[in-house]
Amino acid sequence: MRYIQSNLIFYGFTISFHHSKEVFVCCLIVSLRCVFWVALSIRGGGIDSPRPASQRAAAFILTAAMLTTLTAPAFAKTWDIEKGDITVKAGETGNDVTQNNVTTKNDTNTIITNQKTDTASSHTVTIKTNDKNDTVEVTLKDVNIDASSRNEAAVSVTGSGNTTIKLDGDNHLTGGISDNGSYGLSGISSSGSLTISGGETDSLTAQGGSGTDGSGGRGIFSKDLTISGGTVNANGGDGKNGSGGSGITSLGSLTISGGTVNAAGGDGTNSSDGGDGITNNRGVTISSGGTVTAKGGSGEDGSGGRGISSFGGVTISSGGTVTATGGNSTGSDGSGGDGISSTSTTISGGTVTADGGSGNFSGGNGIRSFDVAISGGTVNVAGGNGGNGSRSDVGNGIISNGIDLSGSLELTAKAGSPNGKALSRAGHELDLNTIKDKLGPGAKVTTTDADGKVNQVPIPGPVEPEEPVIPEESSSSSDGGSATPSAPASSLPGLTVTDKDGQRISYTSTQSGNTLTVCVGRLTASFRISLAALRQLRAEGIETITFQTVLCSTTLSVDELLAMGGEDAEAVLTHRSTDSSLTVG
Repeated sequence: MRYIQSNLIFYGFTISFHHSKEVFVCCLIVSLRCVFWVALSIRGGGIDSPRPASQRAAAFILTAAMLTTLTAPAFAKTWDIEKGDITVKAGETGNDVTQNNVTTKNDTNTIITNQKTDTASSHTVTIKTNDKNDTVEVTLKDVNIDASSRNEAAVSVTGSGNTTIKLDGDNHLTGGISDNGSYGLSGISSSGSLTISGGETDSLTAQGGSGTDGSGGRGIFSKDLTISGGTVNANGGDGKNGSGGSGITSLGSLTISGGTVNAAGGDGTNSSDGGDGITNNRGVTISSGGTVTAKGGSGEDGSGGRGISSFGGVTISSGGTVTATGGNSTGSDGSGGDGISSTSTTISGGTVTADGGSGNFSGGNGIRSFDVAISGGTVNVAGGNGGNGSRSDVGNGIISNGIDLSGSLELTAKAGSPNGKALSRAGHELDLNTIKDKLGPGAKVTTTDADGKVNQVPIPGPVEPEEPVIPEESSSSSDGGSATPSAPASSLPGLTVTDKDGQRISYTSTQSGNTLTVCVGRLTASFRISLAALRQLRAEGIETITFQTVLCSTTLSVDELLAMGGEDAEAVLTHRSTDSSLTVG
């Protein structure tokens, strides 16, 4: 509670107050004074120039409204962290806020700030949500807290309830050092459910404390964590004779549905591992335009940290953008970290880049997961480079027991040297020919092995609809010959379709009633059928044939065609853009 020193003067009546309750009492006295003057106005006494009745009535109503408001006060304050530690807990209609042993109840809009934003305060914030149904909302406005000198996180959230931290402006939180001086503490530490939100210009930098003789602290530590807006920079502290801290640690679920998140693990020293950019136990979900950059810290003779690590799986969809990079190992026996390491990895959209870190012993994997399913989006993965001691299970673009590639994805996978694989499924390089039937139109899968050899899955031809999408035209080779045929021969005896160079191409055929429709997704193509085949079709009940290309459709009578030629004749119907021509003979 902040003390207030002020004087209120009203027609010679002076009141001094030092407490918020006294503020309320004084306002009440003033309002009663107003009632007195209104009463005089109504009676006309004590007033040199009596007011009209309408004015006197309005004054009376106004005063009554003031009294009504005062009977149920609501507080909204801005709290200065430089004046002392702040504790916030759920109240009846707002937050109960305590500072310097003075509590203000039912604060409806709790805003915590610094008066001098360039100078960090050593005071901390504690948010209490003791009951699982407790809800607390706090705004951090240009807060700058450095708890390096204390055995505390800069912001601590206790209990099992729900806390929302709204960002306003530029905020900085640095965790302290443990009481035994060994490991760092978090910028934000939460035992319940935590949501961080903000606008495009609002930001938070949460820095884990450095360990003096142990692991570095975490930038953000929480049970369940949701980030829905703002720019959140979460950095793990460096370890001193210990591992680096993680940028973000979530023991429950982690959901990033908006904003920008930059998470970096701290560096490890003295044979210790680097910290993970993001580590999670129950699953990571990135969607709805969330942008995430996660980088593992470097390890000294230990492993580099992982970009994203989850024991509950990683799911990326709906326009999310993710860059996950494993940390490097600087020692002689260290290994690079994985870009993404999880029990399962599912990517259905967005843009994903996952790179393994390098190590003098072995490189990390782009994605290491028991199961990997990619059905959309643009995905780039690369294994990290290692030394001569590299094993076959490191330095891979993707390594998994099962790799399921489908839909219209774009995947580029590169193996790290010297022994990595681009796509390692169950210990073997994935045969691209086994997946091409599952790929959709426009799909592209390109792999590069450790020796630099590039292999690409042929882009499957489109499934021709009633109104086909215009594909690229076939082209002739540079030596004047024809291009390689794009598809096998026709499926109906005696009927073929050729491209503009005379090469046979595939087509689709459907029968509706007594009409046979032949479709091909080209601008220029020729329909060819012998009259003997036409007689067979007529015997099967086909009376008309429709030939459809991208911009042209022609329907012919089978009987009329048969009447135009001899026994060995052939009917050729050619479409060029919107024009058609028929030859029988």
